[in-house]
Amino acid sequence: MVKQITRKHCFFCLSIALSVAFFACSTRERKPFYEADVSGIHLNKILVSQYEEILFNANPFILSEELEPHREAFSIFLGDEPVGPEGQQQLYDFVTDPFLIELYLDSRERWESLDELSKTLTGAFRFYIYHFPDETVPRVYSYVSGIDYIMPVKYHNGHMVIALDAYLGPGYANYDNIGLPRYKSQQMRPEKAPVDAMRMLAEQHLAEAPHVPENLLEHMIYQGKKQFFLDCMLPRIPDSLKISYTTRQLSWMQDNEGAVWAYKLDNELLYSTEHGVIQQFLRDAPFTSVFSRQSAPRTGVYLGWQIVREYMRRNPDVSLQELIHEGDARKILAGARYRPR
Repeated sequence: MVKQITRKHCFFCLSIALSVAFFACSTRERKPFYEADVSGIHLNKILVSQYEEILFNANPFILSEELEPHREAFSIFLGDEPVGPEGQQQLYDFVTDPFLIELYLDSRERWESLDELSKTLTGAFRFYIYHFPDETVPRVYSYVSGIDYIMPVKYHNGHMVIALDAYLGPGYANYDNIGLPRYKSQQMRPEKAPVDAMRMLAEQHLAEAPHVPENLLEHMIYQGKKQFFLDCMLPRIPDSLKISYTTRQLSWMQDNEGAVWAYKLDNELLYSTEHGVIQQFLRDAPFTSVFSRQSAPRTGVYLGWQIVREYMRRNPDVSLQELIHEGDARKILAGARYRPR
């Protein structure tokens, strides 16, 4: 009897072990195809230099003296020369503005620490080094912008600047107070900051590509390249965050991907150069007007993304740099063999 129980027990343990092994293998298999192996790439933690802390904690009546020790570290904001009288007045007006002070205090409360942002950016830049080994990782700064929701991340000459007040969460009262539509403010959450940072880098690289999109298909592929850049830099974050969809919008787009593609084909829209047609499927909005109020916006961006994904999945020898510089949208479409259901 003891022997029988022991055998059963061993069999049970073996089953558990096999299940765990299978689960581990399955987890590894779920790794996205666009996630590169960066185990050999080492990068020191990205530190975010907080200009808002220097500026709003300075004595506004002696700004020149207070900021001078920080001028070299924050030359992207203060310039290479001492701040002149006109610049001092502008800074004084900025740091004494009640609305901007409120934004600073709210940003400080919402972003108690930038550790998570630094951690995510460090991981993303490891992938960046893998795909662009000849590029230099930019220096990263934060600041308070006055809610610059149009360009919350800026890049110039190796410096990346992130507006913390553009990521205070969809329920932040001042977003409503300045008249931001809800479909816009729902995207303005802290976890979106690294996505916009990587999107800005994608735009920098695409700006160097020789081809300028003209028709709808070319614009879709152009946007799809940006989205695939995000795949490569932030492979494990949700698709909804990469494309700024709600869960419902992403679900709608996945359920209707084939119908949306068929609509563009049936109406011969892919090669349209009409601005109105292109914007209808690419612009940020609460929905896509030709479908329904329950539809997802930017359907052309989503389709372009899936086309580029399929193209890269079927052509694993094509590098991200080669994708960016490939100007033939028809070649990418044909190589993707895109057939959504």
